[in-house]
Amino acid sequence: MNWDALGAIAELLGAIAVFLTLAYLTVQVRQNSKALEQQNQFSAAQIMQARTDTVMAFCGAVASEPDLLAAAHVAIENPESLDPSKMTGLERNRYLLLLNMARSMFENNFQQAKQGFLSADFYEGSVIRNIAIYGPAFLKFNTPMSAEFRSEVERVVALS
Repeated sequence: MNWDALGAIAELLGAIAVFLTLAYLTVQVRQNSKALEQQNQFSAAQIMQARTDTVMAFCGAVASEPDLLAAAHVAIENPESLDPSKMTGLERNRYLLLLNMARSMFENNFQQAKQGFLSADFYEGSVIRNIAIYGPAFLKFNTPMSAEFRSEVERVVALS
């Protein structure tokens, strides 16, 4: 066998090795893509579970305290009747506590939706409705929130 024949065999073996390497890498990329997709789905499920846990904690805190439950009722059903300047310090603080809990929950949802962690359908169908309910009281009590979320609250309240 001459050197030309050995060179041709070596080139053929090299080409086969390159082909097998590319095939192997293709399989690995597909497996990695599938694993990433599953991780994204799991992360989305964790976000929704964390949101559910937060809502349950909020509802539990409000439901277990009759004064907070009464404050929530007024804030939801008749926010225009609220006048912080005519409230005692205890009443005002009760409303501020309630509104801060609700605001932090909805502002967190707003940020998650903005970053793509919550679907637009969920945000429009659930979060916006809750912002519309609590928004007037947020604004009346000048509840602390980011300027961006305040703009969203004002937008939602104006549409309601």
